[in-house]
Amino acid sequence: MKTLLTCGAAAVLALARPGLARAAAEPGAPEATAWVPRTVTNAKADRAEILALFHALEDAARRGDVNAAAALVDFPVLMVTDDAKGEAMADTWSKDQWTEVMAPFYKPRPNTTIAHRPAVFLVTDSLATVSDEITITMGKRTFSTRSALLVVRTAGKWKVKSMVEGGWGGTVRERPEGAAPTPPAPPAEPAAPDAAKPPGAGAPDHAP
Repeated sequence: MKTLLTCGAAAVLALARPGLARAAAEPGAPEATAWVPRTVTNAKADRAEILALFHALEDAARRGDVNAAAALVDFPVLMVTDDAKGEAMADTWSKDQWTEVMAPFYKPRPNTTIAHRPAVFLVTDSLATVSDEITITMGKRTFSTRSALLVVRTAGKWKVKSMVEGGWGGTVRERPEGAAPTPPAPPAEPAAPDAAKPPGAGAPDHAP
């Protein structure tokens, strides 16, 4: 992870460009004529389709099928996390990079159960986020974490465009594309959360 991420929506654009908010109130201004805000018009169907995507990710994880999970991602995918010091970071991964790093996390995890509580927020009928509250039980130990997805409708299908989960900075080593494979760093202790799953959503919760 190396690129700090700053993201936002229309409100942030208005802050970055003070004239934008004013232009929106002035119908003759160029910005006002170029930007047409979209509204959510098919919320029920959108949510059902997005949750179907989320459950397909979970199913791929349960089956240990990293390729099935990759088919649900719109590459390049933006992977976002932070480190133990709270420093945020992000990077874009190709399909090959994502599959290589994620593959070990799709291996069976004995005595491990993962429960999800996804919540969909629709930006438009083709842009949405899915926040997830996750409870992981490994043997007698139970802990919780949170993650989020940015999902987009492309070619008529919802796919994952970004995966966000905290704490992965420094635990997964980067490598230049085309270089020899480098496995993720080992967990600090046998029962650490990163032994159970990497970031994103759907067990095993996809990692940057």
